[in-house]
Amino acid sequence: MIKDKTGTQLNQAYTSVDDFNTIKYVLPLLRDEKTRNRLIEEHRACPVGRAPHKGQPMVEHSKDLIRVLDKLRRQPMAGKLLTVCKKPHEDYRIGIASGVRGQPVEILEESFSSEEACEHAIFLKRIVALLEKYGE
Repeated sequence: MIKDKTGTQLNQAYTSVDDFNTIKYVLPLLRDEKTRNRLIEEHRACPVGRAPHKGQPMVEHSKDLIRVLDKLRRQPMAGKLLTVCKKPHEDYRIGIASGVRGQPVEILEESFSSEEACEHAIFLKRIVALLEKYGE
């Protein structure tokens, strides 16, 4: 006899809260074209933030970009996009995680000359996927 999984086993409480937060706080930022373009440009200029260095101040993301990034980072590992360094400072690729420990990452062909460019490409792909998931 096979029992149906419970709400706890399916993580329904987390999923419901995450969907509510996404609809209420993240999607309005991405649906508004002007705001979305501002966030994309902010991310392009500094995809990973920057610690203080040689007298230069720390670079932090805006609260709106942090909210979007936090949502994008909470995705399950299966199918998650990540940066793969093929050759330091020269060849970075987008990888797709299998979500299974020990299984190899699928590496896409497109090459980027910097980690930042690869991170930004992943950011753009994640935004498109999120908007498609919520019917945009």
